[in-house]
Amino acid sequence: MNIGCVVKGILAAAALALAGFYVTPLLGLDATVPMGSLVAVGLFVGYLVSALVNWMSCSSCESGSADANVLYVGNIPFKAREDEVKRLFEAYGAVKSVRLVRGGPSRRPKGYGFVEMATTNDMKAALALNDTDFAGRKLRVNEAKDKKED
Repeated sequence: MNIGCVVKGILAAAALALAGFYVTPLLGLDATVPMGSLVAVGLFVGYLVSALVNWMSCSSCESGSADANVLYVGNIPFKAREDEVKRLFEAYGAVKSVRLVRGGPSRRPKGYGFVEMATTNDMKAALALNDTDFAGRKLRVNEAKDKKED
């Protein structure tokens, strides 16, 4: 579980606690139960609900990576444009996004980038582009890794 998921959980818990605080008088419980107890129970229930929601929907919380279908593409010609790279990869499946890395003050291309495919099967099919020629350069195509995996 990463810090983003913990923050989401705390925010959801606080929101549910506040909602409980304002709904309790409508239920007639405000005279019989101390407010501090209601807020504490609201925070506890809120955190449990947010943890359940994160567990069901936040794949990046569990796997550490939201980019399961992203390919690293190296040795890209410096004059290549994102639309050209996208067209090349579309022959192997649906492309969600292409990002060519640029650097320095001049924002010149660095010769590598990342292609996000729509499905895992599309990504695996696009691995066939490894060692193929693209505008006179032999591409290097691999599954992208998180920076911390180095």
